[in-house]
Amino acid sequence: MLDTLTSAPFAARMGKSLTVEAAEGELVLKVLSVKENPLAAGPNAKRTPFSVTLQGPDSPCLSDGCFNLRVDGEDGWRLEGVYVNRIIPPANSDGKGAFYQAIFG
Repeated sequence: MLDTLTSAPFAARMGKSLTVEAAEGELVLKVLSVKENPLAAGPNAKRTPFSVTLQGPDSPCLSDGCFNLRVDGEDGWRLEGVYVNRIIPPANSDGKGAFYQAIFG
């Protein structure tokens, strides 16, 4: 499913939260931005590559790794095995909290 996933489910969550399922528990993160990168698509690409920037609390924070991402409710969905890594705060942010990125290449 990850190879055909588009940015649409994340774009619909802009400013809203999703849950990261980690071995040590669940962490709620806010979707800050979604950026498509059409130049990274190969000639036989099934979708446009994109990245998602997420923001969470200072503590607890996630280590880089593969996690399941979940949205509950009527428009709910779940993705398994998404690599999420911590990044420096984006320039357009308030810099508070921990920031993460998931890249769907």
